[in-house]
Amino acid sequence: MPIAPLNNQVVFKKLLSDEEILKAFIKDFLDIDITPQSIEVEKKFIPPIGGVDIEIDIFVDDPTHRLVIEIQRERYDYDFDRFWHYHIASQLELVKSHKDYKLERTVYSIIWFTRKVREKQYQQSLMTTNQVTTTEHGQSMILYPHQLFFLNPFYLNDRTPQGLKDWMTLVVESVNNPRTPNINLHRPIIQKAAKLIDDDGLTPQERMEIIDERDYNNMRHKEWEDGIQEGKQARNLEIARNLLAEGVELTLIAKTTGLSIDELESLT
Repeated sequence: MPIAPLNNQVVFKKLLSDEEILKAFIKDFLDIDITPQSIEVEKKFIPPIGGVDIEIDIFVDDPTHRLVIEIQRERYDYDFDRFWHYHIASQLELVKSHKDYKLERTVYSIIWFTRKVREKQYQQSLMTTNQVTTTEHGQSMILYPHQLFFLNPFYLNDRTPQGLKDWMTLVVESVNNPRTPNINLHRPIIQKAAKLIDDDGLTPQERMEIIDERDYNNMRHKEWEDGIQEGKQARNLEIARNLLAEGVELTLIAKTTGLSIDELESLT
């Protein structure tokens, strides 16, 4: 059964906004039974919390838990700060009155990275942020039960929690081997997940949304590459001007900077 790639937000949101699949994933990962009162896609807080109008991919409330689930394909320097903000904003939104600061739900933020990363320290399948309080005697206590998780299935290893393995394998196979994915079809819930994102079963609207997102990501990548090239060109021009001012021969400057003689003569 061919499956659609889960590094696409349209496909990922379709998968984890399904209540049965969401409940199974959370049970496997956090060993929590949830009874969703609402499952919202592209959730916004109105009014915004803090100075950024955030939009959360999948947002779930039940009587005692709040789930924030994000998919992140690109890697930015500010990712960890950004998702910490999402995590804190989702807690702050629960405070309805200055007379009662006690949060009625425990907030779990789960961030899925769906590509490999360059930085070795982040090449982990699971990174967990706990809000731990420590006394002067070195004693630790959990005053705040909320947790932030970063998942990267491309670094699945022997120490990855068992509950994550089927789901991480599903993500990796959907990206690397979508036509004949090697996933745990012995589990009915994984069978259902594969069927839900069956590439042949996508609606025309879903296909258009997938194409739109792919085109948008390709455009951003091209803009990024163009920006690098423009930066190189600007640097080479600056070097050329400095060398010209020192009286260096044009042929040597051309060899050093990669600029043509005509380009160098236009600078004189």
